[in-house]
Amino acid sequence: MAKQRRRLGGLAGLNTGQIGDCYTRMVLRSGQEVWAGGLCGENRGSLSRCYFQGRIIGRGRKAGLAAGQGGQAGSCFWVRAGEEGGDFTDPQYAREEAEAFAPGSIELSGFDTASVWHPGEAGQAPELYDLPPEEPEWADGQVVEIGDRQELLALAQRVNRGEADGRTLYRLTADIDLGGRSWTPIGLDPATPFQGCFDGGGHLICNFVLSARKHPNAGLFGCVGSQGMVHSLRLECAVIGAGAAAGPLCALNHGQIVNCVCQARLEPSRYTGGLVGQNSGVLRRCCSFGTITPAAPIPWPLSALLLLLLCLPAPLFFAFHAQTQAQEVFAPVILDPNALPIQPDGQPPAPPPQPEQEDTGASFAVNAQMRVSAENYAGAAGLRCPAWSTRGFVATVRVSGQELARAGYQTGAEYVTLYQSGLIQPGYGVDVITLGPLPGGSGLPPGEYELSVLLEFYDVQTNEKSSVNTVVPMEVTVTS
Repeated sequence: MAKQRRRLGGLAGLNTGQIGDCYTRMVLRSGQEVWAGGLCGENRGSLSRCYFQGRIIGRGRKAGLAAGQGGQAGSCFWVRAGEEGGDFTDPQYAREEAEAFAPGSIELSGFDTASVWHPGEAGQAPELYDLPPEEPEWADGQVVEIGDRQELLALAQRVNRGEADGRTLYRLTADIDLGGRSWTPIGLDPATPFQGCFDGGGHLICNFVLSARKHPNAGLFGCVGSQGMVHSLRLECAVIGAGAAAGPLCALNHGQIVNCVCQARLEPSRYTGGLVGQNSGVLRRCCSFGTITPAAPIPWPLSALLLLLLCLPAPLFFAFHAQTQAQEVFAPVILDPNALPIQPDGQPPAPPPQPEQEDTGASFAVNAQMRVSAENYAGAAGLRCPAWSTRGFVATVRVSGQELARAGYQTGAEYVTLYQSGLIQPGYGVDVITLGPLPGGSGLPPGEYELSVLLEFYDVQTNEKSSVNTVVPMEVTVTS
């Protein structure tokens, strides 16, 4: 049976709509059954006044604009850096960096440098002017202000229950840090799309994780309907796992997305874009940064060794040396705002200096047991990254669907994420964490549970993601 071909794009995985006055600086990793394009994995709509300045590495079909080009592309180009891009299928759209960004040259491509594009100075890459907020013609004066996580979560719940008024203007009034938690998309699918107008006001929503395994349409907005609009919003997030469509801002866009900026690290779904997974609406004056690349697998001999080590009694403390196999450079991982320096009295003495070697060292400590109250679900996890480690880690606390079924809670997901940290750097730790709600909104019922902690390691100097991940068990008792 043939594998399903994936589409990866710096802006959109698949475009059947209109994309204009946008740019991207994404890094994409292609594969044998992948179409990877700097702007779109596949374009069946129109592209106008857009450029790609990034990298596409690996195998598969690659192009600077769109690997599958069945639509239109006017006044678009991709920037060739050195010898890169020699295997792209659309060399006719390539421009050398010095040529593309020479003073005045962008005007030759039909770019509006008076009110849309700032051409830069001394050959710098052109960027977009800020766009004044737009409101749809149907805006009738009903305005809902959103200033914190709870109000944003309430919007998602109303839309997903089909209770939201489609003619409402939602106005973001402050930056929102979601604390490294997993996010349930606003408008889960085309049956319950977001049909309002979301005015970001230039504010930032950051530090959240989208699970494409859990939500097939993974994005801050799962589906924006034909009457929906999102504008003037900035995002920083990560998308993990594979689903149907994934993009940091929106998985499926049938409406208008204008003047938005996304910085994200994504793992590829069937349709994956640096802004949206699939676009059949309008993308205008937007830009994206970050990476789209698969998670590195754990070699089976190392998996067996980790399983053996996990049989040791608690408290768990684990240190290992692993040769880094991942060659791609990832976008910087968001630092955990709750991480604090580890006090000297709270950690073992540092090991003696080792001879210089090519291997890198990664270490962690985590409590084997944790008690939480059903009132606030806060508990002492003891996530520690010792100072001598050369790698930081992101910790994800999960409960399996099988464990939930034992407690009488049915879910179709293999795992449900209850907590996810940001990057915990060497010498820092997070002692207290708060477990999030289950998909229905309720917390874990009182009882004893076998949870797992997934640890993903990153080089804090180069931002390379290690090929080594590990999973450790944690016994959690929820008291009433």
